Amino acid sequence: MGEVISFLPSCEFYFNLGMTAFSKSNYKKAITYLERAQTLAHTDDDYVFANCQLAICLQYDNRYNEAIQRLEKLNLHYGEHHPEIQYFLANCYAFMNEFKRSLEYVKGYLASGQQEFKHEATDLLSQLHHEQGSF
Repeated sequence: MGEVISFLPSCEFYFNLGMTAFSKSNYKKAITYLERAQTLAHTDDDYVFANCQLAICLQYDNRYNEAIQRLEKLNLHYGEHHPEIQYFLANCYAFMNEFKRSLEYVKGYLASGQQEFKHEATDLLSQLHHEQGSF
């Protein structure tokens, strides 16, 4: 008789599957795995992290409005402790050519003092200033 192997799915397990699918540009599969990951998160940090990655996948799948809705909700509830959400929102709004909103969020992120995406946010800010003539 075969051995029964116990398997308890975890946020980390599905997150890793999602990131593997994302790295292979399989965004729909990545979205499915990350949706599952965020439902299994045991900490706020894991929940926010999984949802931010999910929003990035939605963005890559050209589902910008869904990404923004998810990020806006995250920002409302977790933004004080996770300023990186503002950077992701700025990025998403920039892709939608909503430069004023993007500028608000990128400035908010840079003012937070968080360093994780400082270089990318500074680049985005420069690009937005370049586009400023458009709005």
